[in-house]
Amino acid sequence: MRIIRLSQSKDREAWLDFRRGRISGTKVKIVKPLARGKDRTPMGFWQLLAEKIAIASDGEPDMDRGHRLEDEALTKTAEKYGLDMDLDPGVWVSDENEDIIFSPDGCEKSDRPTWVAEAKCLSSANHLKYVIKDMRARKQDDYNPIDSVPNDAKSSYREQAIDGFVVNENLETLYFTLYDDRIALDKYMHHVIVIKRSDILEEIEAQRQMQVETLIEVNKLIAELTEES
Repeated sequence: MRIIRLSQSKDREAWLDFRRGRISGTKVKIVKPLARGKDRTPMGFWQLLAEKIAIASDGEPDMDRGHRLEDEALTKTAEKYGLDMDLDPGVWVSDENEDIIFSPDGCEKSDRPTWVAEAKCLSSANHLKYVIKDMRARKQDDYNPIDSVPNDAKSSYREQAIDGFVVNENLETLYFTLYDDRIALDKYMHHVIVIKRSDILEEIEAQRQMQVETLIEVNKLIAELTEES
């Protein structure tokens, strides 16, 4: 064993930097394989990976950083696929129900866009997690790109992606963009999951029906409350 004489109080920055990419006592629990679920890889594994190959966060709030990098991420996607992209596309409203809307990050310059782009600038750990999982999934015969879109209790990215197809009946392709300029390996900095309408026909219809039925119930209740008052 070696002892590195770094003081937590006097050499705080150096102490924190030395710990990056290493498993310390406080990290042991979060890197242990999960006991249940299809994915047994713990979040601590991705955090450790990020500490190894990404620049440390400078403390900028995630939401602010996401907004700041959104156009940069979309521009890279446009360049990669040769797209002429509208970066200020407004809000789409469904013809079926004006209370069902979608706010794209970027889309085709058209009154009837056939493609749209969404950009997500996540933490380095989450970015690497979803990029690598999609790259691995593409090697499988049953690959469906929608399954690579982040889908957990803290995010609604999957539903958001499907909603573009619900609102716009002309939409055929969604470019789901993941971007993190802190990743040291350029290959993993910018990644796009391309989703086709044909990939998710059942999901589109199920989500459309759920939204319509929910709005019907809400409006019924509003009518009841109005009558009672």
